Amino acid sequence: MIGIIILLITSVLRFIGSTLYVFLGAIGLRTPLWNLFTHILTHYRTALVVIVVLPMSFIFDLYWRGRTWYIAKVKSAPYKHPERVAKIQEQVREWKRQGSKVRMCTARPGWLTVSPRHSTYKKKMFTVDVDLTDILELDVKNRVLKCEPSVNILQILDYLLPLGFTLPVIPELDELTIGGLINGYGIETSSHVHGLFNDIAVAYELVLPNAEVRRVTPKDKIFHCVPWSYGTVGFLTSVELKVIPATKYVRHKYIPVRSTSECVKLWTELQTAEDTPDFLEGFLYSENEGVIMAAWYHDEAKPTDPPINNINMWFKPYFYKHALDLINKGKVVEELIPLRQYYQRHNRSIFWALQNQVPMCNNPIFRFVLGWTLPPRVAFLKLIESPTVTEWYEEKYVLQDFMAPLDAMEGLVNLCHKELAVYPLWLCPYRVPNNGPLQGKVRAPKNSKPGQYGQYIDCAAVGEPLIKDFNCGKAIRTLEEFLRDHGGIQGNYSYTYQSNQEFREMFDHTMYDEVRKEVGADKAFPEGYEKLARKNQWSAKTLPPLITQQ
Repeated sequence: MIGIIILLITSVLRFIGSTLYVFLGAIGLRTPLWNLFTHILTHYRTALVVIVVLPMSFIFDLYWRGRTWYIAKVKSAPYKHPERVAKIQEQVREWKRQGSKVRMCTARPGWLTVSPRHSTYKKKMFTVDVDLTDILELDVKNRVLKCEPSVNILQILDYLLPLGFTLPVIPELDELTIGGLINGYGIETSSHVHGLFNDIAVAYELVLPNAEVRRVTPKDKIFHCVPWSYGTVGFLTSVELKVIPATKYVRHKYIPVRSTSECVKLWTELQTAEDTPDFLEGFLYSENEGVIMAAWYHDEAKPTDPPINNINMWFKPYFYKHALDLINKGKVVEELIPLRQYYQRHNRSIFWALQNQVPMCNNPIFRFVLGWTLPPRVAFLKLIESPTVTEWYEEKYVLQDFMAPLDAMEGLVNLCHKELAVYPLWLCPYRVPNNGPLQGKVRAPKNSKPGQYGQYIDCAAVGEPLIKDFNCGKAIRTLEEFLRDHGGIQGNYSYTYQSNQEFREMFDHTMYDEVRKEVGADKAFPEGYEKLARKNQWSAKTLPPLITQQ
């Protein structure tokens, strides 16, 4: 249903746009009115976000939550799922009937993705509508949740927490979809214990290029090729995920650090300890100021426990500001946070990206009056993006995750300070498994044996660099080279400046290429690199020479 609504809205907007384009051209007003329109989108963007995007986002979320509640109550999702999958199969067969002349991809518009990418490659492909938005069932006995790929984190929380369950890994933004977290990657502050989001999956259902529906499990090669594939193996139609019991709270500790070396030492001790925290996270606000946060599941609040803090009340400071206020006291602070609010701690402010959209968002008056409407949906923010704003995001904004083995943490953090100076710099742990002959695109940790794990660090840079005359292409390529040299990887929800050869050096394509050839995906879908390469996103004018020569 939601796919039909989006298709209708897109079609109506295109019709209105093309009609106005012709009409205004005929009367000689096309250019001046277009200039006025882009001027408003660029210079009054904050007003548009507050007046247009926030109400739209709030209403859309109300609709979505109501729909999720209704579907769960009438239990219609499970028996309608095969019917929806059959429609995807029929579209694939139609692609084959047309001669398979172009590659396939999903019909999901680029502006709907929680990513800076605009997915311009879709214009040249055969698009398949994958309208799969429901939770299918919870197997309480085996502790497995089955859901469709367009289910988002908000739906998961609304469904599981009232039943006393949660996922071992819950990425922090409500808009993130299960399909995106599986086909791409998903990380969270419990990933040093449970791995990335795909590591909690026990089975996938796929529609392959021959229109076959296949369920795959960890014993199948194709299972390990779906993560990091970006939909280039088959169309994901359902996912089965592990669930665990939920607690009421987390016990959360804030530990101030005053240097990179102090941060690295304490972080390494916590991440590698036998009794490692259930959650581990860090913010670096500068080279000499930061906070490491450790948290543990906590069930009942006792009189002797730290105070309870409902951090997501609409009028309260955003989480990254709250942590900064606490460490300015110069001592370790503990508090209890309700589990759901902990999961959603970065949601209201979209980590800290909201301040680039609404500069006065940290004002207490703004939070008190409009905080209940937050967050704006990223998709709607992209929808009102003018060419000038897009150009600013291209050249003056960073949205990247850099992940390296834990022993390279200090070098990676220092390089982020030197090349980016984007603050806060987010730190998140995760572990990488050695799956032996079934290793996917992420290479096994060095000196590890099958069944073992390696501990890694993720440094996420989100924001405007403080460096004068910042050159985005040069800075990102410097960090990409560091990752290749140290056995690290780049989070590809954004885009890569690497050449295809460099990208293949970073990610192991051996089994990926083999599986794609076996199922016919090499002729049905583009390679993952084609979707992620910076040269296939916005304009090419700011690309470094090596990329433009590809």
